Amino acid sequence: MTDSVTFARPYAEAAHKIASETNAVKAWLKNLAILSATIKDAKVKAILASPSVSERDKISFLKEMVSKTSKDFTTFLEILLENKKIYYIDSIAELFHEMVLADDEILIATVETAYPLSGEQKDKLSKKLQKEHSKKIMIEESVNKSLIAGIKIHVNNQVIDHSIKFRINAMREQIKER
Repeated sequence: MTDSVTFARPYAEAAHKIASETNAVKAWLKNLAILSATIKDAKVKAILASPSVSERDKISFLKEMVSKTSKDFTTFLEILLENKKIYYIDSIAELFHEMVLADDEILIATVETAYPLSGEQKDKLSKKLQKEHSKKIMIEESVNKSLIAGIKIHVNNQVIDHSIKFRINAMREQIKER
């Protein structure tokens, strides 16, 4: 993952700069998300890797996937293909999204729970995290049954683990030390 982020970052930054300067951030966000999902498919990867498919046909193929493209977005795709970085589009889209959220002073909090949170629980958690980080919080929830119970929160490179699994593992380590 680190390598893909390293390769993707300059492209994400360039995309963000161009999209911001042309007031097309929403369109770029949408297009990058669509292409990110599309390029995960093995058949699509095979088409893009095929030497028998021309660069122009590859660009046309990718442009058909998205709703609306500008000349800048088409040029961006051409550069990604030419530099063989199109396969990093997932990381590029993710970094681009993070940059857009940072512009709006929004942090993503990834929340893992053993069971889905209610709307009220999400609201309380969001308000608490907003207070702690002085930014708006966007919660991305995932259910992880292996936590047994409790919650694990990832926000701004910080992990808060209040899961039963964590507590059991901590007790196990204390017992081993004795």
